[in-house]
Amino acid sequence: MTKAFQGIRVIDLSDRHAGAYAARMFGDFGADVILIEDARGHPLRHEPPFINNESGTPESLLHHYVNWNKRSVAGNIEDHRDLIANADVIVTTSTEIPDAVLQRSPDSVHLSITPHGLEGPLAEFPGNNLTTCARVGWSAINRYVDEPPLQLPLHQTGYISGVAGFVGAAAALFRSGSSGHGECVDVSEMEAMANTCAPWAELGLFIGGNRMAHGPNGKRDRGRAGPLWKTQNGAINFGYGDWAFWEEAMNFLDLPELAKDPELIPVLGRNQKDTRPVRDGLEEAAASRDKWELFHGLVQRRCIAGVVQNAQELLENEHLRSRDYIVSTQIGDRRVQAPGAPAKLSATPWSLSRAAPEIGEHDGDVETTVRKRRHGTGTPDLPLSGIRVLAFTQAWAGTFATQLLGLLGADVVQIESRMRPDVWRGAGAPVPPAVRNPDIKQNPLNNNGMYNTVNLNKRAITLDMANPRGRDMFWRMIPKFDVLADNFSPHVMGNWGVTMEALRKHRKDIIFASVSGYGATGPLAEYPANGATTEPMAGLSSIHGYPGEIAQNTGGLIPDPISGYYLTAAILAALNHRQRTGEGQRIDAAMIEAVAVQLGDAMLEFDGNGNLRGPSGNHHPRIAPHNVYRTKGDSWLAIAAETDEAFSALAQLAGINDDRFASMALRKSNESALDEAISKWAANVDADATAVELCRLGIAAARVEPFEEIYQEPNPQFVARDFLRPITHPESGTHYMPMVPWLYQDTPRGTITHAPCFGQHSRVVFEEELGVGLEEYKELEELGITGTERLR
Repeated sequence: MTKAFQGIRVIDLSDRHAGAYAARMFGDFGADVILIEDARGHPLRHEPPFINNESGTPESLLHHYVNWNKRSVAGNIEDHRDLIANADVIVTTSTEIPDAVLQRSPDSVHLSITPHGLEGPLAEFPGNNLTTCARVGWSAINRYVDEPPLQLPLHQTGYISGVAGFVGAAAALFRSGSSGHGECVDVSEMEAMANTCAPWAELGLFIGGNRMAHGPNGKRDRGRAGPLWKTQNGAINFGYGDWAFWEEAMNFLDLPELAKDPELIPVLGRNQKDTRPVRDGLEEAAASRDKWELFHGLVQRRCIAGVVQNAQELLENEHLRSRDYIVSTQIGDRRVQAPGAPAKLSATPWSLSRAAPEIGEHDGDVETTVRKRRHGTGTPDLPLSGIRVLAFTQAWAGTFATQLLGLLGADVVQIESRMRPDVWRGAGAPVPPAVRNPDIKQNPLNNNGMYNTVNLNKRAITLDMANPRGRDMFWRMIPKFDVLADNFSPHVMGNWGVTMEALRKHRKDIIFASVSGYGATGPLAEYPANGATTEPMAGLSSIHGYPGEIAQNTGGLIPDPISGYYLTAAILAALNHRQRTGEGQRIDAAMIEAVAVQLGDAMLEFDGNGNLRGPSGNHHPRIAPHNVYRTKGDSWLAIAAETDEAFSALAQLAGINDDRFASMALRKSNESALDEAISKWAANVDADATAVELCRLGIAAARVEPFEEIYQEPNPQFVARDFLRPITHPESGTHYMPMVPWLYQDTPRGTITHAPCFGQHSRVVFEEELGVGLEEYKELEELGITGTERLR
């Protein structure tokens, strides 16, 4: 079985989490990844937690997770210029690019992942998970009212930026394989993270009135029930806003009065009602019951829910084990368990084939192989130019993945039915107030901020797959497409007769990629899921929240974009594999597994040390200070001094002179006193000006930005890199929309088209693909098989 990147050599020159993780992902799919380290080793070797909580020369669990599937050679860049010169992919994480990388082979790929990108006014400023969450809006929506803003759980920026970098680089490598054009892929961690919350801000801008200032969950007061409810043995998320079988659910929960409430029975408009009685009733119903009894009872009634699982529960989870998701790696003389593949690929599976190396373990074993070089001519096209994608994706995870493919140059055709438009079109909701225009005709289905954010560069058609004639049209189109993508429940495509076996009869090398809540196999496969339920089920909620407190969901359904990034990564791996072998394959992605990947170090910590990680707020296990501080004007300032030199500069500026803070270890052990000292100083400073001053001193800092403002009045960094681009929609007007989180040094972004109107391209697509003339198209419209208006 040929691996996706077999024969590809990746040189890892990273010194940050994101770059190391991106390089590891190439190794997971078969590349030969060479980690070049000096005598001290990769910085992640020194990040806690350590196996057995050892001191001295400890084994970092984070290092072992992020640097497996690699070989290590000792030395510096100059010692290994020949390796670098003959690499297919080179990974760096510094804005100072070594000459050896600048002089790389012209058909190779240089992947750079830095906090803010290689260009723009923030390019040279330091950044990390704390400051990135502050800059893109996550901190603003991850909080209780009148309490400090919260970063996302530790390391999330590294993982998310790493998979984003892998996607950008894998696409560039795919193009190099066919055209010989190399590329510098300039990834911004800030932009990768902005993509994970931007749709909610855009929704707020479409509605007006600062409605999304606190994210889709609204203001969260301490003590208010939801979005997680306490049970006898943990917590559960009730997705009651989407419960179609309301009466059955409420009777199961012993809430008969709510079951009969005519205002609450219809799904449409339920969330616009006063739901306080519902939240209070659910709080009472949950308190005395077992979380798993509630979960299975509701979901078996097709009412969505999800329990909070911690790292131990994930490792023991029957569903994950039935899918062979849990793997083990060697750390010293121990075998320790960790999460496995973020997606299952049938022809070129992900694999853990090598434990993380010792420094220089492979000295003398790595040969410099001279690459057979290709020489590209002319101006390069976008990497996926010529690739065609047919998509049954809706809402966020699948549509975000296919948007990434479209922005990479693929021709993406999105299929909806006239009976069931994409739920993110806001079916049934009126045109939002801030985009209403009495001078033009506006269809409510075309004016939803969420939909319009994650469907750029696509064409939209309507097609009734329940109608035999509609299915026949689908089968006649399939041979012209490279990728078929969906994010339905696993049975839906099969009910239409769409299986891998049937697809191969029409196109042998097709890639069929699906993402669902729990994947296509296992005891939970047919259970419904969404971002709010996957977050607790995948364990992310268990490590998010204020220090020492109960679990919290984050403020914006982050499992969807995480799953979207990983689905795109799997499709890119499959395309690279097909380019070398001519073979298509089946991709089965589960949201729960993609998100649980991001807890790998926490799972290793439990299995290796018995420590069950919980919420840590804005703190870091090694770095202090690492927190947010209230400033003048009721703003907040995120500050992280990652080195002694950075803290010395901060201490001088803040007038702090205390022996308790003389080293990082002392600062960490006296963290409360340190936070108090910085808080006193910060109370009298301006957040914006001070953040800039601190960054210029080498200290990671950022004002906690108000959520909607970020996407209405873009940061100059976003503007300089053309990340937030003004996109004009014919019905909604002009809004800044997020692009891919990377710049290709040698390839412009190209033309960006607005999210398509409902059924906008049906006529032209059916004419181009099937030769459907005007009269036949009118007949199809009359039969409800296609068209541009919703059928009720």
